[in-house]
Amino acid sequence: MDKDFWKQFPPIPGFSCIKMKEDIQAKIYEEIKDMTPDERIAYFNRAGERFQRRQRQAATRPAPLMAREEPVSYGKSK
Repeated sequence: MDKDFWKQFPPIPGFSCIKMKEDIQAKIYEEIKDMTPDERIAYFNRAGERFQRRQRQAATRPAPLMAREEPVSYGKSK
């Protein structure tokens, strides 16, 4: 993948992938911190099952239109 490929995906102002990842990890930690190892295994198994179910459902629906002419402003005035 070269520079031209990535030009198709302009950055979203104010969005931080690292912050999103850290927020998700903190949320999961809070949910599982008091669980036993067996409860944690069950937690992640359920999460995996939910993910697989969404993947199967997505495969049966037509793909959404993803193209856009200019970046979305996300509520900020132009």
